[in-house]
Amino acid sequence: MAEYNLRALIASSSANVFYMSDLCPNDKAFALLPRERNIEPAVITPISAPTPVVLMSPPWISDVQYYGEFYTTTRWATEPLTDVERRMVRAQESWEKTRETDPIALLIKLLKDRGITKDRVGVDESNVPPDHPFWQMISRNLPDLEVVHAQNVFKEIRMVKSEEEIERIREAARITERAWETALEQTSEGMTEKKFSEIYQHTIVSEGGNIVSRMGMLGAPIAFGRRTAFVDIAQPSNYRLKKGDLVRFDGGCSYMGYPCDMARSAVLGPPDEKLQKYYNAILDGEQLGIEMAKPRVKPSSIFKAVVDRVRERGIPHFQRHHTGHGLGLEGYDPPLIGPNVETPLEEGMTICFETPYYEVGWGGPMVEDIVVITSRDPLFLTKFSTELRQIGRKEDVTAHSKVRAALKRHTDLRKPTDLAK
Repeated sequence: MAEYNLRALIASSSANVFYMSDLCPNDKAFALLPRERNIEPAVITPISAPTPVVLMSPPWISDVQYYGEFYTTTRWATEPLTDVERRMVRAQESWEKTRETDPIALLIKLLKDRGITKDRVGVDESNVPPDHPFWQMISRNLPDLEVVHAQNVFKEIRMVKSEEEIERIREAARITERAWETALEQTSEGMTEKKFSEIYQHTIVSEGGNIVSRMGMLGAPIAFGRRTAFVDIAQPSNYRLKKGDLVRFDGGCSYMGYPCDMARSAVLGPPDEKLQKYYNAILDGEQLGIEMAKPRVKPSSIFKAVVDRVRERGIPHFQRHHTGHGLGLEGYDPPLIGPNVETPLEEGMTICFETPYYEVGWGGPMVEDIVVITSRDPLFLTKFSTELRQIGRKEDVTAHSKVRAALKRHTDLRKPTDLAK
């Protein structure tokens, strides 16, 4: 805020409200964070959804103000009550004092109460586009307030992850890897994608993760055989696994708001020559990108080196628009590891490196890892072996037990606070 001469930041998108306040809002919300520590921050959220505030994702900000219209009967709520019940009562009573229906009106009142009326504030415009009433109401009621777009400011802030963010991504990766291994252990010829997905998703829930789904329509990002060429496939089918088929997943679960985005490939029985050659090429490229990932290195240079390496090692026609991306609340955070991105890497950035290859009519092998940029070598948050895993062999029984033991130890690995050591 000091760098951009902002007296306050106002978040409007769900991700930025969550980032600033710890509250994962239901519907439209605002979070106000003044630069001066002696001025109290605030959150504005709908009264129709008080449970995220009082139970599911309580904000660290104590001043929570409600808008809308919703009725939860509290007049007969007498002690003894649980702490959550008391907070529900306070939330309902807080709204009933004002019965305010407009969140923008609440925000304007907050700014006036805080004395932020003749300054420069940054507003995350991602949820209030140019034609939104927000801008006219602010201008009319606070004519001396300079309001500037700050979505890019939030992006810049979120590029470098805190220790807590890294720990949540680490746990999401651990849960995802456990789910992948558990499903692989039970995989055999004739298994359907749906059955594999069922095992995978059940393990995620049992381990404390949340299944990532777009509007509830898509399931686990899992595919077999030629269907692996379908980008980001997330509708498992009744296709049955056959000898030589590729098995691929891309993505993962989320944990306390933060997602895992990793990918691994396996094959039922020995891979044919083309699959092994192509997989080796994309793995070699991905590993080169990770090796190059150090502070002050430009993504454009990493991108070029990675694409050239994959082409040299076995896929001469390989093409990509990026070979990695920052990982954060919304999956993709800057910077992109792309051909024209000159933003240097910084210590504390969390990056997914990937080199997928999709060929319709054949398949789509993929490998993707999550690393944290440090002053030395990148720190891996993904721990699962990057080999093209062969399943269905007798020796897999021993291999599986070793992998499961490693995943069990994953939780006890060094904390992000060790990054500087």
